[in-house]
Amino acid sequence: MISFYESGDSMIAALQIQDRSSPHFLQRLKAVFHPYDMTARRRKYHKAAVLHIHYHDYRGKINWQKLSPYLAGCHPSILCDKNICLDGTPYQRFESHDYTRHLIRNFVTDMLKKAALPPQALRIAYYDPMAAYPAMVPALADYSTHLTIVTDMPKFYEKEAEQLTALYGFSPLVSNSPEALTDSDIIVTTEVIDSVWPLSAQTIVFTPQTPLVALKGTILSEYCVNIPYPYQRLQPAGMDNVYFLSALYTLCGIKDMEQLLPYQCSDGQALYTTDRLIGRLPSLRPSA
Repeated sequence: MISFYESGDSMIAALQIQDRSSPHFLQRLKAVFHPYDMTARRRKYHKAAVLHIHYHDYRGKINWQKLSPYLAGCHPSILCDKNICLDGTPYQRFESHDYTRHLIRNFVTDMLKKAALPPQALRIAYYDPMAAYPAMVPALADYSTHLTIVTDMPKFYEKEAEQLTALYGFSPLVSNSPEALTDSDIIVTTEVIDSVWPLSAQTIVFTPQTPLVALKGTILSEYCVNIPYPYQRLQPAGMDNVYFLSALYTLCGIKDMEQLLPYQCSDGQALYTTDRLIGRLPSLRPSA
């Protein structure tokens, strides 16, 4: 049996498929006898191993029986394009926002640190419905005394608020209503936004994914970060940096990645550096 697994590995598979099926009769006939080409190459650094699988499909149908031996020993979450159908297989596409939360925290706190505004100057809100990433709260509390937390678990964050009162001398507002976001200058969320929020056109929102609904304001959901050199050789060609880093962090346990700082972010149309966003902060509504 074919296997690229070695004891002690945290091996992940990156599957790249090229559809080379053709409507022409001769090409379809050839595909009956030669339905695919496939190559597999294993690359490793430190405790991360990535199996690169290139599958050239000439028949318009993936032969999972032929792929399965190569995937033996890999994590069942595969790095692949969203358009690849994994229905009926024992695999699923890797998707996670756990790592992006760290990138958002690093980018936002770096921006606020560079801005060097008084903590009374900005109204900052944090939306965390399931209390999935409470580490964001003290990071934001360093830069604003007008801090609002919107969550479906208010009792959890009320305890956090008590600790902040002891440490910072102020208590954030804890609410379970998105209406509490209304007056915010900056909103940070580590979850996908799936409902309309009462925002102004001047609000800056940091989120890990493009919202499922239309919102006012500047909605930043894409983050640009460089991959550390030793891990660049593991990255499949053309794969998004954040997606690949997220897999290294989540599936391979490379926790050093959470310290990386994005050099810019995007709303899907324009790019924003911290300096560009800082230039907008004085035009926001000042605190009373």
